[in-house]
Amino acid sequence: MGMRKIGIRSMLLVAAAVATLIGLAVLLGVSPVWAQKPAWKEIRPEQLRQMLDRNDDFMLINTMSTIECRDHAIPKSVCIPCEAFDGNIDRLPRDKQRKLVYYCESDMCLRSYKSAGKAIGLGYTDVSVLKNGLPGWKTAGYETVSRERIPRKAIASVKPVLLKRWLDEGKPLFLLDIRSEEIFLKGHIDGAVNIPFYRLDGEYQNLPLDREIVLVDEMGFRSFLAACYLARKGFEATRLFGGMDRWQKLLADAKRQAAKKRN
Repeated sequence: MGMRKIGIRSMLLVAAAVATLIGLAVLLGVSPVWAQKPAWKEIRPEQLRQMLDRNDDFMLINTMSTIECRDHAIPKSVCIPCEAFDGNIDRLPRDKQRKLVYYCESDMCLRSYKSAGKAIGLGYTDVSVLKNGLPGWKTAGYETVSRERIPRKAIASVKPVLLKRWLDEGKPLFLLDIRSEEIFLKGHIDGAVNIPFYRLDGEYQNLPLDREIVLVDEMGFRSFLAACYLARKGFEATRLFGGMDRWQKLLADAKRQAAKKRN
C-alpha cells in the first residue's frame, strides 16, 4: 500500500510539473514543441520488453547524462542526454518513420518527454516514452546493464540552512551546480559554477582541489552519483540536501518571516 501511494504521488507530481510548464508557456506566448499537446505515445515496461525480445526495429534512447548511462541502462539503449539533443541529431535514424522510444532516470523526470517532443518537431512520426522511466522498468523485474559501474560510497550532505551560514561566513567553497544550462540561468545560488551533469565527465579536471566542493542538483537525487563519480576521480564533494528545491524553500520561508516582522 505504501509503494502504491508513492507511485500515485509521483505521477501527480509529474502531471503538476508538466501543467505548470505548459501554463508558463501559454502566459509567455511561447509554445515549445515539448509543451504542446503530446504527440508521443506512452508504452509500458512490458511492451518494451516484448519489443526487445522480438528484436523489433526501433531505437531506444536514454536521455540522462553519459555518466548515468554508463552506470545503469536498459539493454540495447543508446545515450543521448536531453540537454545535448541538438548536438546529436545526426545520431538519430535518417528514416523519420522508424520508431523511437525515450526513457528517463525517474518517474518524475521530464527529460524523456522533452526529447520526445523535439524528435517529433524534427518530423519523426512514431515516438514513444517509457511510462515511469527506469524505475518502472526495474519494478517490473527487468534487468539493467552497466558498462562502467561507479562504486558507491557514503557521501556527506549539508542542509540549506547550514550552507547559507557557511556562505554568509565566507567559508571557501566551490558550489558546483550540475543542473542544465537552461535551468541554471533561471536561478541559482550566488557564486555557483554550472557544469551540467552531462558534461561532468569531460570537465571534472577543471574543478579545484583547494576548496570544498558542494554539489547542487534539482532535488538532491542526482548529486549522489555525481559525488561518487568525483570521489573516484580523487575529489571529495558534499551534496546540498534536497537540492535547489530545498534551497528555494529556505529562501521563501525567510521572505515570509521577514514580511511578518514588517507587518
